Amino acid sequence: MELSQRIVLITGASDGIGKQLAIDLAKRGAVVIGCGRSIERLKEVLKEVRQSSPASAMMGCDVSDQEQVHGMCEKILADFGRVDILVNNAGIGMRQPFADMPLATIEAIIQTNYLGAVYCTHALLPSMIARGAGHIVNISSVAGKIGTLNMAAYCASKFAMNGWSESLYHELKPLGVKVSVVCPGPVHTGFNRNFPNSQPQSPESLFVSPDAVSAAIIRVIERNRAEHIMPPTLALLSWIKQAAPGLFRYFAQRHFRSHVVVPIRERA
Repeated sequence: MELSQRIVLITGASDGIGKQLAIDLAKRGAVVIGCGRSIERLKEVLKEVRQSSPASAMMGCDVSDQEQVHGMCEKILADFGRVDILVNNAGIGMRQPFADMPLATIEAIIQTNYLGAVYCTHALLPSMIARGAGHIVNISSVAGKIGTLNMAAYCASKFAMNGWSESLYHELKPLGVKVSVVCPGPVHTGFNRNFPNSQPQSPESLFVSPDAVSAAIIRVIERNRAEHIMPPTLALLSWIKQAAPGLFRYFAQRHFRSHVVVPIRERA
């Protein structure tokens, strides 16, 4: 896909992967519309984006709020006429044993990571289907391929996104709308900096940069790839898990066992 003059909506554009992707797509001539909850950070991103793409815009929106999403998408379609590419990138997380995690936190993770993507896609899909064109790119995670200790709610949200993306791919391809899912491993963003002491820690060799993820997303769009897992080591582990799930589970449990802790409320 030629990116010049394409209208691209990126959720979670105020930081991390979303911010880098907005800057990189603008440099390729796309008209970038970014959304997020931090208006101040969005303003800073917009300054950089407009250096390459003056027509670009940023909008405050909490994608976990269905009404906010509906209003945002209506305004975008009214102002820009269409959305060629939707990148569902917004996400939050928490590393904590499931038994200790408040239900409100679990609900917030599912609401933002999975339902936020659903709300945006549901609002924009009719216009894509009517034009017989469009591309939905869902930013998931290797945590949506491999269940990870102390990340049950986050993994659930990403497993949901992967299954949803696969189903949408089959539904929408005959209608001219493309669906892709990108699954990075741990990324050097604020997400992982928020949990410096949580266990188990990923080795540095598995981390990827926002620049690398942005470049991968752009390749997925340009080459119309259905799925991309990165880095290669985690892509291989994902394949091994699919090919030999019992063996993979055995070795994963051996690795995770030393990091299991008794829930706080059971210690009282």
